[in-house]
Amino acid sequence: MELPLTNVLFRNSPIEGRGVFACRSFEPGETIVTYAPKQRRVDVWSYESQAAAQTKLTLLSDDGTVIIPDVSAPGGWLCNHSCSPNATIRSKGDGRIECLRAIQPEQEVTIFYGWVTRNEPQRDPCQCGAANCRGFINFDISDAEARNAEANNLPGDRFRKKLNDYLDFLRQIGQEQVMGGVMHTLGKMREQLF
Repeated sequence: MELPLTNVLFRNSPIEGRGVFACRSFEPGETIVTYAPKQRRVDVWSYESQAAAQTKLTLLSDDGTVIIPDVSAPGGWLCNHSCSPNATIRSKGDGRIECLRAIQPEQEVTIFYGWVTRNEPQRDPCQCGAANCRGFINFDISDAEARNAEANNLPGDRFRKKLNDYLDFLRQIGQEQVMGGVMHTLGKMREQLF
């Protein structure tokens, strides 16, 4: 489903780089823009998928493929991260950016990236400026946390609290689906560590 680009403008953002800005009002549930009007799809386990993930622009689709945007065509992949997003990314089909709360003309369309990292707690400083800003875009899991995740000891308890606090945050901003990625990463890490 390709949407008219007249719904949005792509221009410099006060958050970072270029961003997506509304040209009209949007209500919750409305699709704002296609994630990648031009795209390639590759198998999630392919070398190309792993290499493309380093760009931080890929989207895991609901069909198990990875969407790699053609960056010569602007789209929702230009949305900046916010810890208080007004939109969310949907991976069904070609991918799309959907309104979470009312957006007015000229307002920047923001999404929550929900990246999970391993042993890189300060990899992605956040510049969103939201009152509830977490300080970092990424949610990091250390090898020690993965090892102790199920242990009944102080490190295990601290990690469970960290997970519960993050889940509470995700609920507050309407992004509970991100927890699936966190649990997937935790599971993969535990497989590798044991």
